[in-house]
Amino acid sequence: MRQYSCITIVAVIIILVMQVLYIQSLYHNYKDSVASDIEDSLYVAMDREYHWRMRIARNKEPEKQHVMRYKLRSDMTPEEIDSIQRIDKDSIVMDMAIARNLGKTVSDMVAQIRQDIALEKGYPIRLHVLDSIFSGMTAKKIPYLISVLDKEKNVKASCGTLAEHAGYVYPLFPIGTKGLQYIRLEIQIPVWRFIMNHVMVTAVSLLLMIMALGCVLYQLLVIRRKDILLRAREQTINGTIHDLKTPLSSIVAVLGWVKSGEPDSAKRKAVEIGQTEIRRMVYNIESLLITVRKDHSELILKKEPVDMSALVLAVKRNMDILYAEKPHDVKIADLLPEGFRICADRIYMENVVRNLVENSLKYSDDGVQITVTLSTDGDNFRLSVKDTGWGIAPQYHKKIFRQFFQVPRGEKRIRRGYGIGLAQCKYIIERHQGTIGVDSTEAAGSEFWFTLPMGK
Repeated sequence: MRQYSCITIVAVIIILVMQVLYIQSLYHNYKDSVASDIEDSLYVAMDREYHWRMRIARNKEPEKQHVMRYKLRSDMTPEEIDSIQRIDKDSIVMDMAIARNLGKTVSDMVAQIRQDIALEKGYPIRLHVLDSIFSGMTAKKIPYLISVLDKEKNVKASCGTLAEHAGYVYPLFPIGTKGLQYIRLEIQIPVWRFIMNHVMVTAVSLLLMIMALGCVLYQLLVIRRKDILLRAREQTINGTIHDLKTPLSSIVAVLGWVKSGEPDSAKRKAVEIGQTEIRRMVYNIESLLITVRKDHSELILKKEPVDMSALVLAVKRNMDILYAEKPHDVKIADLLPEGFRICADRIYMENVVRNLVENSLKYSDDGVQITVTLSTDGDNFRLSVKDTGWGIAPQYHKKIFRQFFQVPRGEKRIRRGYGIGLAQCKYIIERHQGTIGVDSTEAAGSEFWFTLPMGK
């Protein structure tokens, strides 16, 4: 449940961050759009202010006609560039003009040359006129500050509705090409104007975010409720399964008493088969309980010296009885030194060996050959179960040790297990600080093995 809560919190944080980034992107786009519109308005206002000055100039003297030529710098030869810079003072190199922020088009260059003419005639820019024209054009009513700077870029005069140096500052706008005067424009774009202009988009975006968060939180609550219900059911089922072991163990003991006093060999054999089947049921119950403990608590081991040779022999006898109707041959290759013992939990070790041998019998055809080898490898005890059964494809080697995973088989090979045996074996071996693995090829048999440290 804690894992689901962490995932939900991460999802909520991601949604919030994405929402903030989206609104921030909208705000930056809005600012760029407003700044571009204001800049265009200033250019138009400067042009209209120039024509206002020129009307005054025409009343005093006729305006001279100027012939202007333009050519891209990339199309000029070095000699042309040099001659223009040294001789023709009324010519402008476009690339250099753009770099100096004199304008972006030929029309802008023409306007700048006209500004030079006006300044030479003694008609400097009139800030109050420019301010009047500009304020009438800014329909957005953005707070602004317009300043006139001299050639040293010192402020000579300012006007507008914005406190000085408190907003977005544009690059300087040169007046003419000589660098005698500059216009500096500062504006402020309040956040509340952005919200007002994007109120619908912002509201819908926030609504969607709230709905998404609500859905995530609702799912978390549903998962939590179902988790509590499943845990309660699981505890009830586990308790019931655990309680089944006691009467079954009693039945095994009673059958053992009946078998010991039965003179008829046929009846004694039947009792022995029943006793083996009940033991098998007890093992299955233990497997289920081990699987449950893996998810909630560690397996408690009762380690003691275990004679693995005798244990494997007992498992072989039980399997021979249980699978008496299936032709098979189980061989034991005991390579252990005489009197060898391994420190382990005897019941769990028997469970592991039983699972491995029974898997070889279940997932094979009639006549399967099984070899159980016991040996030592350095400081480790090693047990392997090799068979001539169906085998397992390489892509399933890691998956078979997961809970409830079963290797896909053909239609003729019906699944005969529940996918918990090997997961249980892996858990038991790892709790003994050992390792377990498989070497197998499809249609060529399998070899399951595990090792245990002899010093622990």
